[in-house]
Amino acid sequence: GTNAECCAGEYKTQTSGACYAGMANAPSAAPSAVADIKYYPDYDTDYEDATCLPGTMDGRPSFSSMAACCIGSYPDQTSGACFAGMANAPSAAPSALSDIKWYPDYDTPYDEATCLSGGNPNGRPTYATQGECCIKAYPDQTTGACFAGMATAPSAAPSSVDDIK
Repeated sequence: GTNAECCAGEYKTQTSGACYAGMANAPSAAPSAVADIKYYPDYDTDYEDATCLPGTMDGRPSFSSMAACCIGSYPDQTSGACFAGMANAPSAAPSALSDIKWYPDYDTPYDEATCLSGGNPNGRPTYATQGECCIKAYPDQTTGACFAGMATAPSAAPSSVDDIK
């Protein structure tokens, strides 16, 4: 995941804010959960080199994921710089959120595994959403690790794709 996701997950009780402060583009305030992490476009950088930054900034749009920010803010960026800045960068910039595919992380032990987005190694099955990937790729995972890895994690693992809202 991203530095912000790591801070929100692993250091959620840290009161000093040191984890966030150590980020290259630190948010103005530590979010209370991974679901609270927002991204905004870096309009101070040349369009072709720009990425999205964690946090919010007055006067700039706010997005729930870096991918949504890249698509919404840099739709004509030909360099791919925004997507290249993602923790699990896609092999090619998607033109819409519906183009982002998720695949199981078979390189991680089953009970710890999550689903990843971007370039799909070795022809693994792909899914339209992270939730669908978790349900279909890890149906017997008892730890909940796959769902816990979602930007907006459910409070309990859904039993079918229809349960995801």
